[in-house]
Amino acid sequence: MDLGQMILTFANDFNVAMWKLLWALGMLVGLLYVGSSLLKMQRASRFPGQNPVTFGDILPVIIVGTLMWNLSTFLNTTWNSFGMGATVYGPLSYSGAAAIGGKFEPMVNAGLTLVSIFGGVFFFKGLLLLKKASSGQASQGDDFVWKALTHMLGGAALVNIPKVLEATQASFGIMW
Repeated sequence: MDLGQMILTFANDFNVAMWKLLWALGMLVGLLYVGSSLLKMQRASRFPGQNPVTFGDILPVIIVGTLMWNLSTFLNTTWNSFGMGATVYGPLSYSGAAAIGGKFEPMVNAGLTLVSIFGGVFFFKGLLLLKKASSGQASQGDDFVWKALTHMLGGAALVNIPKVLEATQASFGIMW
């Protein structure tokens, strides 16, 4: 087995495992966010002397928690807002890979598959930053909403890197 085959096998195996892990983490974190918000609301009403909890304190965390729970659907919706079609969570195949890499086309596609996985991780991090912004944990000078949106939109673009490359190529008239 040569280095190219190793990269190809790793990208395909890592792709399947990482997306499953990302979906499971999204569901777990979403469940924890919603559960802790509901417990916080229940504790505030049950024990006298607690700080009052308003619906405005709880609702943003519940929304972020439900978005985490439905991470794949939210990622698809974010990508569809670009108007580029459905998201693929498997090994990628870029039509321009043959022009870029020639006989290394499978390795180029494997590299793009790994980039796609990291896009999913960045999207997940964007939702974590959005929760941080919604719960008021920002210190002076930190704009977690902007960071969250940047991570989420950039992550959605990386998950769909072949379509982004094709759109960039068509926009700037780049020929491989």
